[in-house]
Amino acid sequence: MYLVGLDVGTTGCKAVLFNEDGRLIAQSYREYPLYHPKPSWSEEEPREVWHSIIETIKEVVARAGIQAEEVEALSVSAQGEAFTPLDRELNPLYRCITTWDDRAVKQHDEFLNLIEREELFKITGHPSSPVYTLFKLMWFKNDKPDVYEKTWKFLLWEDYVNMVLCGVPAIDYSLACRTMLFDVRRFKWNYEILELSGLDVDKLPEPYPSGKVVGEVSRKASEETGLAKGTLVVTGGHDQACGTLGVGAVNPGATYVATGTVESIAAPLYEPLLREEMIPMGFASYCHVAPNRYLILGANPTAGVLLRWFRDKFGEKYIEEASKRKVSAYDLMMEDASRVQAGSQGLLIAPYFMGAGTPNWDTYARGLIIGLTVAHGKSELIRAIVEGITYELRLNIETLEELGVKIEEIRTVGGGARSSFWLQLKADITGKRVIVPEVTEASSAGASMLAGLGIGLYKDVDDAISKFYREAKTYQPNLNVKKIYDKFYSAYIKLYPKVKSTYREIFQMLEELSTSTISE
Repeated sequence: MYLVGLDVGTTGCKAVLFNEDGRLIAQSYREYPLYHPKPSWSEEEPREVWHSIIETIKEVVARAGIQAEEVEALSVSAQGEAFTPLDRELNPLYRCITTWDDRAVKQHDEFLNLIEREELFKITGHPSSPVYTLFKLMWFKNDKPDVYEKTWKFLLWEDYVNMVLCGVPAIDYSLACRTMLFDVRRFKWNYEILELSGLDVDKLPEPYPSGKVVGEVSRKASEETGLAKGTLVVTGGHDQACGTLGVGAVNPGATYVATGTVESIAAPLYEPLLREEMIPMGFASYCHVAPNRYLILGANPTAGVLLRWFRDKFGEKYIEEASKRKVSAYDLMMEDASRVQAGSQGLLIAPYFMGAGTPNWDTYARGLIIGLTVAHGKSELIRAIVEGITYELRLNIETLEELGVKIEEIRTVGGGARSSFWLQLKADITGKRVIVPEVTEASSAGASMLAGLGIGLYKDVDDAISKFYREAKTYQPNLNVKKIYDKFYSAYIKLYPKVKSTYREIFQMLEELSTSTISE
C-alpha cells in the first residue's frame, strides 16, 4: 500500500511516494516559471503548473516500479495565498497570483478603513498585509470585474488539485486560514469580512479539516494523471503546516525550521495565540493540519537567497572549483566559512536584503554590513552571512518564547539542513538542540501522513508520526561557543532599532530621485 504527498510550491512541484511504514520510495520534481508583468506583480501560468503536477505524479509511480492501483490515496501540501480564478469547466480566467505579489496595496489600505486591524487579527489570526488572498480578490472585483463575474470559483492549489481529481473544490482549514477570509476559531468563512469586502462566499471553495477523504479520482482525471480511478483524495494543508507535521511537531516544544530561499519557523500550539502586540511583529497564528492544534508562524525572507546572491555576484572561484570537483559551490563556501573563528572577526551582517521578516516586519529594511575592514575576505563574509541569518532565527525564537511559546528543540529541513557546519552553528547560536529528520521532504511527508490518516491506515496522528518520523542526526549546543555568540548577538540586536528610520529616509530619497528622473 502506497501514499502520495504532492507538494505544490511557488517555483516547482514535487510528488513523493511513501509506503505505509513511512519509507520514502520515490520522488519526482518539476520547475515552472514565475511571471512578472509589472515589477511588483508575481504570477504563475496555471496550465504550466498543472502540466508539471501531472508529470511528477506519473514519474513518481514509474520510478517506484509499482502499479497505479497500488497507490491508495493522495494529499496535497500547497503554497499559501496563491489562487486562480476558474470558470465552471475549470478553465483558468487569469493567471495564478502568488504570495509575494503586492498589487492589492490600495485594497488593503481601504479595507482597514472599514475594520480595525486588531479585530481582523482576532478573527483570522493573521496581521493584515496585501499579500493575502482577501485583498487580491478585492482587486479582481475592482480592477477586473469581468473576470470576477465570470469566475465560478477562486481556488488555491490544494483545492484546485482536489477539484480536478475528484470534482470537489475542497480546501483544508490551514490553507483557508491563509486567505484572511477564514475564522480561525469557528472554522468557517467569516461573513463579516465577506460583507465588508463585497466578496461572494459561493465563489470560495468548501472548507474541511485536514485528513478527510473528499472524493475519488475520476475516470477523466485517471486518464490525465495516470492515477487509478477510485484512488482516494484526502485534504492536505498549507506547506508549512504539512512540514511541521512531517517532522512530528504537533505538541509544544518541538519547532519546525525550514531553511531554503526563505527561512520559516513554525511552533505548534494548543490554542491560537492572538495577542495584539504580535500584529506589528508579523507572526501568524492559524490552524495546524494536526487535529485540535494550531501553529504560530514566523519567517526571514532573506535566508538561502542571500548565499545564492553571494555565490552569483562574488563566488566565481567557488563555482569554477565546484565544477571541477563535481560538488556544490555551497559546500565549498561552507568549508571556507568553517575555518573562520566564531564572530567573523567582528563582522556583522543583518540579512534584510529583501526586507525584515518577523519580528521586525519592515518592508523598508535593507541589508546591513557593519564592522567590515581590509582584513576581511570572502570566507569571513560568508560566515557573517550565515551567522546573521541564524541571529535572526534566535531573535524569532526568543520573541516567541517571550510571547509564551514553548520551544525546546529545532527540527530542521531544507538546504540549510545539508550543512553540518551550519547545523552546529544553529545549535551554538540559539542554544537549542537541533535535529535533522531522516526524511527531509517534510511537507510531502506530512501530506502523506494525512492521506494515510484519511483512509484509516493509521489510528491517530501519533501512530502516523511513529511510522514517518525518525531522527537522522542531533546537534547539541557547545556552551563555550554560545558564550562567544551571546556577546555578538547582543550587539547584533541593537542594529535594527538604530537604523530603522534611516531605511525609510533612503526609500524616500530613491522615490524622489525616481520622480525627478522621470520628469526630466
